[in-house]
Amino acid sequence: MRYLNRLFNKSILFLIFPITIMAQPELRFLPFDWVQYRQTGQINSISFSDRYAFIATQSGGLQRFNLFSNRFEEPITRAQGLQSNVITAVHRASNGVLWVATPLGIEYSLTEEGDWQFISLNVLGLKFGTIIERIGESKQDIWLETPGLVHRIDGINGLVTGVMANPDRTVSWSSGLIKFNKDFSNIFFNYSILNGWMTDLQSLFHPDGREMRITTFAINRMNEIWLGTEDGTFFRGDNTMKTFTPYRLSLGNNDVQDIEGKDSFWLGGRLGQFPAGVSYFDSDRQIADDFMFKTNINMDRTSIYSILELKNEVWFGGEAGILIYDIKQDYWRTFALNLGGGKNIITSLLDIEDQVWVASTNGISILNKNDKKYVDYAVIEYFRNIYVYELAHAMNFVYIATESGLFIYDLKKQKIYDSKLFGYKTKDFMFPMQHYGYTAFAQDRDNLYVANLTGIISFNFRTRLWSNVVDPSIFGGLNVKSMVINNNTLFISTINGIVKYEMEKNLMEIFNYPFMGQINDMYIKGRNIWLGTSEGLISYKYK
Repeated sequence: MRYLNRLFNKSILFLIFPITIMAQPELRFLPFDWVQYRQTGQINSISFSDRYAFIATQSGGLQRFNLFSNRFEEPITRAQGLQSNVITAVHRASNGVLWVATPLGIEYSLTEEGDWQFISLNVLGLKFGTIIERIGESKQDIWLETPGLVHRIDGINGLVTGVMANPDRTVSWSSGLIKFNKDFSNIFFNYSILNGWMTDLQSLFHPDGREMRITTFAINRMNEIWLGTEDGTFFRGDNTMKTFTPYRLSLGNNDVQDIEGKDSFWLGGRLGQFPAGVSYFDSDRQIADDFMFKTNINMDRTSIYSILELKNEVWFGGEAGILIYDIKQDYWRTFALNLGGGKNIITSLLDIEDQVWVASTNGISILNKNDKKYVDYAVIEYFRNIYVYELAHAMNFVYIATESGLFIYDLKKQKIYDSKLFGYKTKDFMFPMQHYGYTAFAQDRDNLYVANLTGIISFNFRTRLWSNVVDPSIFGGLNVKSMVINNNTLFISTINGIVKYEMEKNLMEIFNYPFMGQINDMYIKGRNIWLGTSEGLISYKYK
C-alpha cells in the first residue's frame, strides 16, 4: 500500500509511453525481494533526493546511498526491472520521478524503486549507439544531453519536441561525465581526504598508490561536494569539517563462482573485462572489502572456483593453484599445484582435521594445513585424471562426486567404496540408471543429497540408507551446478535457473529470470538465499 500512496502523492509528468516493462520478475514480488550486486565500474552521474544520493555506474546499476545513515541500501539493477546495468546518467526530478539512461534508452520510476517504464532510443528518435550523457529538467520538460546536442521531451506524449545545440530555457542538470580536465585545486586546497587517500590538488591517489581519475562532480542542496571516480569510489564532502570521505560498494568480480562464510562471506569468480579480485561481503551492513590482484603482493591473478574459510586463513582454489590469505597478518601467498597436463580447475576444497583436500578437474590432492606440503594417500592415485566436481565430509567418510561415479572414502580404514556397494537401500530405491556424472552435494544434519543427470538421491548418515529424493523431471534432467537445503526445502540450480522444491509438500517453484545468468553456487542465510551467478551476487527473500 505504501507504494500506491507514494504513487498518487506525486505530480506525474509522463502519463503514457509507447513501451513499458514490469519492474519485478513477477507482480507478487516487492521491488527488493530480488537484489543484484555487481562490480560497479566507473561512476558516470550523481543525482539527489532528500533521502538518497543516486549513483549511476558503468556495470553495477544504480547505487542508493542513504544521506542520513551514511550507508548503502539495495542497488537498483535489472532485478528491479531496468533494461541494463549500464547506467550512463541519472536524474531525480523535482516531482519525485527518478530517471535513468542506459545504452538502450531512458527509463523512469514513479516510486524511485520499481515499476520502471522504458522508452527506447528508436522511440526517442535517436540512433542506436547514441549515449545519453546527462539528464535534466525545466519547468515542464525533461532534457537529455547527447554528444553535441540536447533533446527536449514533451511531458504529455513522451515525444522529442526539440533538438538543439543548447537549451532554449533554463535547465537544472544532474551531473554527467567530466569531458575535459577540470581544475579541482580550489576544492582540494580547502579539504583533506580521509582513510589514507591523498591528492596533488588535481588527482586522487588510492592508499595503495594508484592514481584515480575523477569521472563526475556534483553539488547537492546542502552545498555538499560529491566526486565520483573511475573505480567506483565516490567521495562526500563535509562542509563543516572540510573533509572528503570515500565510500565504495563494488564486488571484485561479476562472475561469482563460489560463496563461502557465515555472517559475512567470501566471493570469488572468473576473470572478466574489469580489474578482478576477491571480495569479503557483509550483507547486513551492505559493504564489501575487495582484494584486487593487481594491488596485492603475492596474489597471483587467476579465476577463483572454490573457497575454504579456516580459523586464521582463507584458501581460494584457482587454475592449478591456491591463493591463501592470512587473516591476522593481512598477507597473501600463492601455491602452485602439480595437477597434470592441460587446463586444471580446483573445483572444491574440504577441511578435514589437519589436512585440506583439494578436488580438481584432474583428480584429488591432499595438503597439510600447516606446512602446505603434499600428503601421500592411495586415494590420490585412484582419482588421477578424473574430473572431481565436489567433496563432502561426514562421520569419518569423504564423499566424492565425479564424472565417473559417486565414491566414498573411509578415513579410518583408508578404503574406497563405490556408492552402489556402500550402505543399504530403502525398499523403493534404485541407483540412477546412469551411475556417473555426479556433480553436486547438499548436506543437513542427517542426510547427504547427491545430484546427477538422472535424479537426486540421499544418504542417511546414521541408518546408512539410500533413498530417492527428486525425479530428474523436476530439474529438467540438466546438469546440476549446485544445491543447498534448509528445513526440508531443497534449492537446485542448473543452467536453466533455480528449482525450489519443498520435499514434504511435494511443491515445486521455478525461478529463471534474465538478470540471473547462470547460478554457480548458493548459500542460505536467514530469510535469504544468496546466489553466486555469472551476473554477480544475487539475494532472494524466499521466506
